[in-house]
Amino acid sequence: MQAATRRKLLYEALAVAAGLVVCFVPAPEGLAQNAMWTMGLLVWAIINWVTGAIPDFVCIFIMCSAWVLLGIVPFETAFGSFSGTTVWLLIAAMGIGAAVTKSGLLARVALVIMRICPPTFKGQVLALLGSGVLVGPFIPSTIAKVSIVGAMSTDIGAKLGFANRSAGMAGLWSAMYAGYTLLSQAVLSASFFSYIILGLLPADVQAQMTWMFWLQAMLPWLIICTVASYFAIVLLYKPQDAPKLTRADVDAMLKNLGPMSRDEKITLAVLVVCIVFWVLERTLNVPAAITAVLGMSALLALGVIKPADYNQRINWSIIAFMGGAINLATAITAVGIDTWLGQTFGGAMAGLISNPYLFVPVIAAAALLSRFVIVDMTTDYTLFTVILMPFCLAAGVSPWVAAMAAYCVVYPYFTKYQNINFLAAFNSAGADEKLEHKQLVPFCLVFHIVSILALTASVPWWQMLGLIP
Repeated sequence: MQAATRRKLLYEALAVAAGLVVCFVPAPEGLAQNAMWTMGLLVWAIINWVTGAIPDFVCIFIMCSAWVLLGIVPFETAFGSFSGTTVWLLIAAMGIGAAVTKSGLLARVALVIMRICPPTFKGQVLALLGSGVLVGPFIPSTIAKVSIVGAMSTDIGAKLGFANRSAGMAGLWSAMYAGYTLLSQAVLSASFFSYIILGLLPADVQAQMTWMFWLQAMLPWLIICTVASYFAIVLLYKPQDAPKLTRADVDAMLKNLGPMSRDEKITLAVLVVCIVFWVLERTLNVPAAITAVLGMSALLALGVIKPADYNQRINWSIIAFMGGAINLATAITAVGIDTWLGQTFGGAMAGLISNPYLFVPVIAAAALLSRFVIVDMTTDYTLFTVILMPFCLAAGVSPWVAAMAAYCVVYPYFTKYQNINFLAAFNSAGADEKLEHKQLVPFCLVFHIVSILALTASVPWWQMLGLIP
């Protein structure tokens, strides 16, 4: 038996043992025994998520099925979210994103923005950072984005004359990663992780968090982090004597793409219509999920994406995980765990939550530190959101605030193993041949410190919007 298999079996035995111990612990006052079974299943799932003994979405399927078999919740509740608007919004958004990447529209738009900006190190840092912020809302898959633009960042670096594993190369990559990944939390449609956050929230909060309101709430964080990222990269990585990149170089890269294709034009038109409808969701009274599904349907009907693309380019395992994660909150509510947590620990948490200038940075810092242990980012912010939700509701604070405090620090890459998105961006850019990981860590540290400060600075804005009393 291979060592990896033995290790997984050991982890699984630990997960089962820990889960059973929790299941058979007598329920404390205020809880029924089925609540302990629910928590035991959750402990089993968490250990599997942390260790990777069983794929995360498989754990979700097993956990949801166990809820039904144990009579904790009916099938309609355990699997109810798979017919909900959030799941369909995510499926459709992924389909639209597949069209953007497949058609070549993402690469073309990124190059156009690079051509507009000055052909210098500072100019191309601005281009990569800015293009990520502007293009991001059109593609929810951060891995797809960085897989395409990551290679472009080091290609631009080579044309600027930067040596492999140089500071200049690291700076351009950092600008790309910040724009296309680290800042993606600011716009609902810029990352499918945002849809998972949305689905975890209570129905009334989901109704409030339209595409436009989400962006409005995140504006202070987005502005502070974008500006700080630009200056941090320039200061940390600016080369001494950087030769200029000529516009002819960028023109040549654009020329290699050829004229704008039929599929690119159709995709661009569908994207523009979708964004308009998402922005005007409340005014037009057209649900965001319907807009996304119709947009994806148009792209399928017009042949921009084929049935094979629908089957292969949509991350079905993420969708499966998200559906079960949403139901986790439902199951916890059904057995009264949320009420019990609020009554038991509400007093201890009340002091922290009552001071949002302390609550927000503490949660963000805790979530960031937890990423050294909880490797799966979806598991990390899901747990923080579900656990903190009853305390936030009891204090009159929107649970979206706690969710975002954890979500905005979910992409660290202090170590390579922490972040699958980082690995995709790192490898697409040339990996160790062109980049040195330790050179990238300083910006990672600066960004996450700034992110926590920006979240704290957003508190007065969130109070104005009614998210914090």
